[in-house]
Amino acid sequence: MTMSKLIQLYLMVSDLKNSRDFYERVMGLSPKNGGKGTCAYETGSCELKLQVDFDPTALKAFNLDPPRNGNRGDGSVYIVTIEGEIDQVYERIKDAIKNSNGKLITEPREVPWGESMFLVRDPDGYLIEIRGSSVTKK
Repeated sequence: MTMSKLIQLYLMVSDLKNSRDFYERVMGLSPKNGGKGTCAYETGSCELKLQVDFDPTALKAFNLDPPRNGNRGDGSVYIVTIEGEIDQVYERIKDAIKNSNGKLITEPREVPWGESMFLVRDPDGYLIEIRGSSVTKK
């Protein structure tokens, strides 16, 4: 079996309002649709779906454990590519993230595999690697 394409990235979040603020104001996404306890964003390659925690009974029906407290995203990284200068995107996010529960982890830097990137954590601790064109030389 081969995977033909990833159609959705599904994140269980502890506070939908905080997460929506982060993904809409900081990351610049527009909601595609939403409902009680959920919101979806079209990213161009796959849908990003935010969902508040299911109750334990619903999780048990699928033999799943509830998310643990703390950084739910520990050990997970998802990668976002951008168009344009990474420094410009970084500056926009740096300003927008100040009034959110997200956190900048690194400044833009060139990496050995030939790209530039920086890291951001969302309010639940999910780590986002943002990749783009080269860092502007100063």
